Amino acid sequence: MDQFMSSSSLKSAAKGQLLGKYGVTSVITLLIGLCLLPVSMIISLAIGTDSVISVFLYSAAQLLLQILFGFFLAGEAYVYLTIASGAGPAVKDLFRCFGEDASKITYVQAVAGGISILCSLPAMILGIFALRSLPQLTEESLASEEVSGDAILFLIYVIVYLAGSIISLIVDLMLSQRFFLMMDFPDYSASQLLKMSISIMKGNKGRLFYITLSFIPMYLLCFLSCGIAFLWVRPYMQATYANFYLDLVRKRKG
Repeated sequence: MDQFMSSSSLKSAAKGQLLGKYGVTSVITLLIGLCLLPVSMIISLAIGTDSVISVFLYSAAQLLLQILFGFFLAGEAYVYLTIASGAGPAVKDLFRCFGEDASKITYVQAVAGGISILCSLPAMILGIFALRSLPQLTEESLASEEVSGDAILFLIYVIVYLAGSIISLIVDLMLSQRFFLMMDFPDYSASQLLKMSISIMKGNKGRLFYITLSFIPMYLLCFLSCGIAFLWVRPYMQATYANFYLDLVRKRKG
């Protein structure tokens, strides 16, 4: 049986496919940021997380933002599948899913985003109490042999936060192919798309995680350039993910 393409091969393919197309993909990336970043900032500024009620309101607002993001992710999946297939993309392709398959996109993104939010919710609630009661460490408290209740609460908070993050990461990897599949199999229902994503990602979650980690140095470049480099880094990443998906389905068909 043929082996899957390596991370370097997928990246090399993405680089070649993007030649001459960075103008369009940079505009698409910029549009996503301009449409979503202001909404995200308004939610963060308008709704605090200093009480249990505000945490639930913040989570509900984040879920709505996730659903909105899903429409852009679906359009972006179409753009980069087009590129990976050797065709030329258009900026208007980013918005092709608005008003089309709206219920399907809402469903799959609500499931994926909802699970992620639910995983972070316990830590957010615990954090309210843990960070309020965390004592200021002094030489006396450090020298004491007794472990305070506040320290235990903070430790529980850290454990819950890490556990939620790990579960969220695994689920995100499992459902990562949902929008690529939606573009390839438009007749599939939302639940079928989620199940198929889980199916084709069996044994491949580690590969995708490794590919994602390999982009960390480029995120540093984005930080140093005040985000400007992201206009080129995100297309490179998304084209690599599109090739990863195509490699998965080719091997599955084989």
